[in-house]
Amino acid sequence: MSRLLHFNYDVQLEFSQPVQQHSFVLRCLPPNLPEQQILDLSLVVDPAVPLALQRDGFGNLLQAGRIDQPHSHFHYRVRGTALRDDTRRGPEPCHPVFRLASSYTALSPEMKAWLAGLTLPEAPRDRAWALAQAVHERLTYCPGATGVSTTAAQAFAAGQGVCQDFAHIYLALARALGLPARYLNGLPEGEGASHAWCQVYLDERWVGIDPTRLKRTDESYLRFGIGRDFGDCPMERGLFVGGADQQQTVFMRVSAEQ
Repeated sequence: MSRLLHFNYDVQLEFSQPVQQHSFVLRCLPPNLPEQQILDLSLVVDPAVPLALQRDGFGNLLQAGRIDQPHSHFHYRVRGTALRDDTRRGPEPCHPVFRLASSYTALSPEMKAWLAGLTLPEAPRDRAWALAQAVHERLTYCPGATGVSTTAAQAFAAGQGVCQDFAHIYLALARALGLPARYLNGLPEGEGASHAWCQVYLDERWVGIDPTRLKRTDESYLRFGIGRDFGDCPMERGLFVGGADQQQTVFMRVSAEQ
């Protein structure tokens, strides 16, 4: 069922002391896709600087900028409206890179042993969903237990993590089973923070699976970026000169009209 989504994504960085020569790359704009039409979109950055719009190798939209003058905060806000309709999605190619392990998704011996002990259906579509169920049951959702650099093997050993970790573990195991799979981030309907989920390549189409929420994704999900793992499509990444600590505040809201 098609949905009209109104979205707001707001990120505030506070620095403990002024920084300068701050170069950044944002991947915070949802792309136009057959199943995702962007009807209205705005991006505001503070301090205001010119932005260079580009695309990376996965087709994600990049906004690159640089703030040379000293500043003690960095704020960006994305607002817009999107029409989501998965019935518009047709056959798509699958790049071979999504069949291979990546830096965040290498299997540990513990993961290999656990996977070997699972009894999974033979049919790829059923197998993909049964694996999501197994991962969801294996992990405990625990904010703060992991960080952006945590790998699938580390989160699996800890038995806990957040959506990024659920996605990385699922991707690692799915690829080990011969199921091409890719990492997605964006905004789900509701309020809170950004989210990560997966897609598995089945019958020439990318099928969305959210192992954190144990849900087959639908028109309530707004895609921002894709990649092999988090490292390919972080919402923001930056470097600056200065010995400051930083504190990040994130808020998002997505509401739907039928």
